[in-house]
Amino acid sequence: MMMEIYKRTVVGEDGPTVVTESVPGLRSVSLGLWVRVGARDEVSEQQGISHFVEHAVFKGTTSRDAFDIANSLESLGGNLDAFTSRDVTCYHGRCLAEHLDIALAVLADLLQNPMFDPAELTKERRVILEEIQSVEDTPEDLIHDLFAQSVWGRDPVGAPILGTPDTVNAFTQDDLFEFTGRHYRPSNMIISAAGHLDHASVVEQVEKLFGSVPASPPARRAPSSAPRSYQHYYRDIGQTHLCLGTTSWSYIHPRQYDLLVANTVLGGGMTSRLFQEIREKRGLAYSVYSYVETLEDTGLFSTYMACDRCRLKDAVEVMWTQLLVLKECGITEVELASAKAQLKGELILGAESMSNRMSNLAYDEMYLQRYLSMDDTLKEIESVTLEGVYDACQTLHDEQGMHQVTVGP
Repeated sequence: MMMEIYKRTVVGEDGPTVVTESVPGLRSVSLGLWVRVGARDEVSEQQGISHFVEHAVFKGTTSRDAFDIANSLESLGGNLDAFTSRDVTCYHGRCLAEHLDIALAVLADLLQNPMFDPAELTKERRVILEEIQSVEDTPEDLIHDLFAQSVWGRDPVGAPILGTPDTVNAFTQDDLFEFTGRHYRPSNMIISAAGHLDHASVVEQVEKLFGSVPASPPARRAPSSAPRSYQHYYRDIGQTHLCLGTTSWSYIHPRQYDLLVANTVLGGGMTSRLFQEIREKRGLAYSVYSYVETLEDTGLFSTYMACDRCRLKDAVEVMWTQLLVLKECGITEVELASAKAQLKGELILGAESMSNRMSNLAYDEMYLQRYLSMDDTLKEIESVTLEGVYDACQTLHDEQGMHQVTVGP
């Protein structure tokens, strides 16, 4: 196992938090600038503005145009990218270790000096509208948005991250400057990096690139879940896509690994109960799985499958049955050992990716305010018991809180 060297520094009184992991033997670095703002921090008329900003900052700053930004690392063999989620926006890059200062300077420029030129915003607006339409035209993507909206109801945490055509068409330059002025402050940022690096050097450059501007974290409250619901959205397509599930535990829940083991047994791969019962034994569906999404104060559990409408009734009955059996009987000793080995293997293999390490650093800092090393995580997984998994299984089949969403003919 590669040696882990973790360090954390809060830069100044109101500056960003820097978390790094030095991994000897590498020649590259993965870097991320994380802003604690996402879809859940938007009011209804702002839906999609976090994602719009994420796109718009790449269109030019006070010192770089869009080509300069794209060329800054690409010309050196590296890359820049970004994503927006329900509670965070991340700008990240990968480069050779000797180019880390360039990557950090470019990302700092994006976040602190965007131009939001109206002509560029008009073009990027069209791109985002195409992205929204792409989701609408892809039912295996669309259904997960619809399911989140069903589970969390009117709470912003379940709103579509991309926004709607109406909200996206309404955003102005002033809206973007007002939004970034409120949220894109150094004290609301985390800078994480993993690979061949020196923590002190990273902190020194961050001190030069970022000022200290006081900011309060987003005023968030834990979302309430909507009552049990069955919804169908008509689409003239060949298959019916289905999500069935409910709210679940958060990232910081002390028993989250019990839940992850239960999810692995139920729908976490080709040997899972859902895959074996629905696809292998009965041939009712091609794609079938379950997943858990965790946020700082809530979570989501869902099963998913896609099948011909004429087989939907039988497939749904099997899915409900498997959820009920899991709730009533839990899992076996053999399944527990297998799920633990699967989760451990995925963790260790994933740790070979510096991007994964960089992301884990940021999420641990954001949600836990502490670092959970690989060895600590492996111990957490190993400590899972049959009794703990049984308790977690009780949350996966809540009669009063289950939501079923279908998209299809």
